[in-house]
Amino acid sequence: MEKLIRGGPGSEALFGSEADDLIMDPKGNDWIDARRGNDTISAGEGSDRAIGGEGNDQIFGEEGNDDLSGDNGRNKPRIAGEDNDKLYGGPGDDVLYVGDGRDFLSGGADNDTFVFQFHNPMPGLDNPMPGLEPRFLTPDITTIVDFDPKEDTFAFDAVGLYNDGFGANFINNASVQSGYPVSSFYSGAASGANGEHVVVITDQPFTSASAAASAISGETAGDIIVYQYNDGITRVANLAYVTSDDHAHEFAHVSFANQSGLFSLADLAGAGLTAADFTFV
Repeated sequence: MEKLIRGGPGSEALFGSEADDLIMDPKGNDWIDARRGNDTISAGEGSDRAIGGEGNDQIFGEEGNDDLSGDNGRNKPRIAGEDNDKLYGGPGDDVLYVGDGRDFLSGGADNDTFVFQFHNPMPGLDNPMPGLEPRFLTPDITTIVDFDPKEDTFAFDAVGLYNDGFGANFINNASVQSGYPVSSFYSGAASGANGEHVVVITDQPFTSASAAASAISGETAGDIIVYQYNDGITRVANLAYVTSDDHAHEFAHVSFANQSGLFSLADLAGAGLTAADFTFV
């Protein structure tokens, strides 16, 4: 049985136990650290910072501009093996940190930032999280379910750039400095791509990230490819990281807030991704 930890109306710090906790704080700008266990956090009103810690956690930011992490936070070592988390930002400009395992992220309304610290996520538990929708029963990487290109942003934690997090391993391809969009961007047919640091392929699907990398020219390690994965059964948009010539690996699945159902090529082309959606921090 979960241990109930309830906060008050003011701003405060709440800490969980080493067991499974239910942490609720209705109001205030709070710091919540659930620590070990399969925890549920309801942060309530206010601009909160919530950390799930080790375990399969569910975090609801609710109202306010919240920072949410299912792991131990950006400046702590990675957690592997038992860390499939669900993060729900809710109303407000939220920052959601992508960790290892099979994470499930929903920014909710307003301008949200999805921060990727590692391009090589470690697997979580073999079994999916309770309540995970069948259409998301895909490999052990993060799924973002409501990315809105008009409001939301991907942020890639580049090693050596500004105040990078523990073990950050993206390559800095910012146009100017930390927080700025990618320096080169292309969206269209694979044949037209040639060395841009972010490429969105809208004319054909692929069954692997390396197949997508092989279809474009001039890619280098650290580039990011967005493509439609289609194995005849599953259709989803993937983010992939280029590791070398003609080789890449997927690190996230993405669905768009202005669309429903699984992806088609028309969905991906019509999503309206631009360079402004891809930043490096």
